[in-house]
Amino acid sequence: SLSGLMGLQFTRSESIQGLSIVTAIFDEHSDIYRNRQLLTERLSGLSSQLPKGVHTPIPVPLTSSSATVLTIGLSSTDKDLMHLRSLVDTMLVPRLLSVHGVAYVNIFGGDIKQVQIQLDPVKLQYHNISFTEVIDAASKIGKIQGSGFIENSNQRFTLQVTGLASTPEQLRKSIIKHSNESTLLLGDIANIQYAAEPAIGAAQIMGKPSIVMMVIGQYNANTLTVSDAVEQALTEFEPLFAEQGIDFHAHLFKPADYIKTSVSNLSSHLLLGGLFVLIILYLFLYN
Repeated sequence: SLSGLMGLQFTRSESIQGLSIVTAIFDEHSDIYRNRQLLTERLSGLSSQLPKGVHTPIPVPLTSSSATVLTIGLSSTDKDLMHLRSLVDTMLVPRLLSVHGVAYVNIFGGDIKQVQIQLDPVKLQYHNISFTEVIDAASKIGKIQGSGFIENSNQRFTLQVTGLASTPEQLRKSIIKHSNESTLLLGDIANIQYAAEPAIGAAQIMGKPSIVMMVIGQYNANTLTVSDAVEQALTEFEPLFAEQGIDFHAHLFKPADYIKTSVSNLSSHLLLGGLFVLIILYLFLYN
C-alpha cells in the first residue's frame, strides 16, 4: 500500500502475534516532514481495506536514531499489574507527553484493564439466541442517539439519549432481547467482569513482574534538556507512589548520564592536554 510514494526507497516489517511494525525508508536527502505527510495521506485511506478487527495503522512521531531519553519502571508488592498499568495509562503517560520535547512513551508489561463478556453456550441455547444476535445487541449498548428536539419561539434544543454502560454491573442490566413475555438481559447469558487484555509482552525489574516505560524524545530534541524536564515532572508523583506502596525505579537507563560523563572526561582531557603543552613549551623556551 505504500508503494509509489515519492522518495520511498524500501520498506521492512516486523510482526508478532497481535502487533506489526512497518518501517518506511526514504531518500536521506528528502524532506522528512514532507515524507511523513505523504505517508499519513496514504494510510488515511487504508482502514477500509484492512480485515475486520484490525486497527487503523498509526504513524509514530518522528524521532532520532538515539531517541530514548529515559527508561523508568514501576513495581509493587501491594498493587497488582492491572492497577499499575491503569495508573500509568491515565496519569503518568499524559503528564509525560505534556513535557516539551517528548514524542511518545513506550510501555512494556502490566495488565491492560478491560471489561470482558464471557458467554455461556448452555444459556444461549436455552434462551434460543445466537452468538451473532448477542454481538449485534452488545455493540449497540451505550451508543449516544438523537431523540429529536424541542423548540420554542426562538430556540431549538436537541435531545440525546446517553446510556453509556461502562461497568460490569451496568452491562449485566443491558437488554439483549425483549418480548411480551419476558426481557432477556446480558447478565442472564454471560459472565461479565473486569479482566486483563491478552498480553503481547512482559517486563521484569530485578526478577519481579513490573512495568517499564521508555520515554522517547522528539526529532532534534536536546536529550539533556528533555531528560531534566521529564525527571522534574516525575517528582510530582512521588507522594502518590509512597502512599500506594509503589516502588519507582527512576534510572533504569539514562543516556544523559553518559553524555555528562563524556563531556566531563573530554574537559578533563583537554585540560590535561593543555597543561602538557604548556609544560613542553616552557621547557623548550627555558632552554
